[in-house]
Amino acid sequence: MKSKEEKIVMKNALARAQHQLKLTEKRIVSIALTKINSKASKLEYKNKQPRTIKISAREYQKTAGLKNRRDAYRDMITTAETLMKKQLTIKENTMTGTKKTVINWVAAVEYETGRGEVKITFTDKIMPYLCAIENRFTEYALTEATGIKSIYTWRLLEFLTSWSTEKTGQRTISIDKFNEMMETPTSYKTGDITKKIIDPAINELEKRGWTISYKKEKTGRKISHLTLLWRKP
Repeated sequence: MKSKEEKIVMKNALARAQHQLKLTEKRIVSIALTKINSKASKLEYKNKQPRTIKISAREYQKTAGLKNRRDAYRDMITTAETLMKKQLTIKENTMTGTKKTVINWVAAVEYETGRGEVKITFTDKIMPYLCAIENRFTEYALTEATGIKSIYTWRLLEFLTSWSTEKTGQRTISIDKFNEMMETPTSYKTGDITKKIIDPAINELEKRGWTISYKKEKTGRKISHLTLLWRKP
């Protein structure tokens, strides 16, 4: 029997938020997201839906593409504690302006040396972005991110997926918004963004079967927007 494909599902607002996660942290959170019932009702996620998720070293090893399970477990326990300090920032347009919400990813982390697993508990505030999802959501298989080597590649994958549910897509986005979503270091100039973020991320996705191109758009003499065109594998 063919095993059920593990899916990462979240509201678009969360997919496009500033995650503040390193690659190791992103792996743990993403594995946990595959175990959340995104179709659960509000009542279910408030009262019944488990938000404490167990992640094994075997699962992390597979997602990270590591050969050694000891290395996977070492990464997991080192990362688990740093997750406690990580927040995400969600910006949403409302009738009166922009609503900004800052949320802690997890309320607790738990691990016991030698057991080969960690447990993370999602905060109450983040659950509405993970459950009772009916529309405007981002969904992709965890296998699409297996072995990814850069957090920028993973984030670009999420952005492109959130912008189109079809095999192909096109999007024009301001450089400022792109940098905000990718959490580009403030010290980076336009050339740095191209060489250190955009091109490497595209190259890694293209090795996975994507076809991606982009064009820099100018407002006056200044590069102000990016137009991205892509085809998923």
